[in-house]
Amino acid sequence: MNQTERKHRLRRAALRSLDDCGPYLCPEDALLDSIGHKADYLEPTRTEMAAVLRGIEADRLATALPAERGRKWSLTDAGRHWLAQHG
Repeated sequence: MNQTERKHRLRRAALRSLDDCGPYLCPEDALLDSIGHKADYLEPTRTEMAAVLRGIEADRLATALPAERGRKWSLTDAGRHWLAQHG
């Protein structure tokens, strides 16, 4: 597996995790844990997962809101569309 495919799989894991939350906001710590579980055998580092979150936020596939303890994330319509195509 090359680095591009690895990033794609981690992105998909992040967006699936947010999709599983439905209309609720997902705390960043819980999201990072979920990405780690959904990424199966990839065993991503925290640095990789943080980069994935920055990427999906920059691409407007997800949005993060400040909270008392870190940030909370939600999937955007663009993120749902991305999942439908790359699911």
